[in-house]
Amino acid sequence: MGGPMHRAGITTALHKPRARELTCEVAQAFEAAGVSVYTRPELAEACQLDCQVSEDLGGEGLDLMLVMGGDGTFLSAARQMAPVGTPLLGVDLGGFGFLAEEKPERVLDQIERLVTGDFEIEERLMIRVGLRRGGEIIEEFLGLNDAVVATASFRRVARLRVHVGSQDVATFVADGLIVATPTGSTAYSLSAGGPIVEPSVQALILTAICPHTLHDASLVVSAEAEVTITVEPAEPRQDPLALTVDGQQGVQLRGGDEVLVSRAEHSARLIQLGRRTFYDRLKMKLNWGSGR
Repeated sequence: MGGPMHRAGITTALHKPRARELTCEVAQAFEAAGVSVYTRPELAEACQLDCQVSEDLGGEGLDLMLVMGGDGTFLSAARQMAPVGTPLLGVDLGGFGFLAEEKPERVLDQIERLVTGDFEIEERLMIRVGLRRGGEIIEEFLGLNDAVVATASFRRVARLRVHVGSQDVATFVADGLIVATPTGSTAYSLSAGGPIVEPSVQALILTAICPHTLHDASLVVSAEAEVTITVEPAEPRQDPLALTVDGQQGVQLRGGDEVLVSRAEHSARLIQLGRRTFYDRLKMKLNWGSGR
């Protein structure tokens, strides 16, 4: 159970169908229930909301963040809100919506439950991703889905040496390597041939992208382990590799760079209203287990 709500944040993907209209409806429903609504200035202006505005919603002590859009919007909100422990409810405004699963109409019907804290919170493992160059950490990222080291084009094969903790695991010759969380196991990792992992499992999933061998199956390791990916030097004329986290944050890599992936100190907190399970979403979104 969550606690009673006094402050709710809203973030919206304004390019989605009916985004402005639905944002206004939800904001008005919260305010009618005595909840203060917070959002960013650009959203308040676009939707003509008479509410609290802030450039840093993570610093406002919110009891809940309503994320209206798709999974990309949800991933961005999770990275902002996980460090302060704010639970998130994803609202699907039309799209794949694996993380943003609730429909706006259902959220409007459940406002009283949300306000009184009548919901469950599911903790999701997040990853801390560091880029070490010359012995120093020069970049750090937080992710909910995955960290990907991959080629910038199809003209280069990557050679990536992987350690799990102190153990030398393998050198992958492939288009790249994905280190996914269980949440991210149904995203890019699945498309690359990785396994589906139930979100409560505490693990990291390593999946090579188009490996140049028939034997590079995915590897599932403990979430307590640190995965180190070392980029082997390439020919000067070859295109560089890149590190991408959640498909939204990234940096170019050089030969000798090390990418360090480990469990983050914060978890994403997802609100569950008790209607659909993870397996229900697999069947509905991925047609998994349909027998057809």
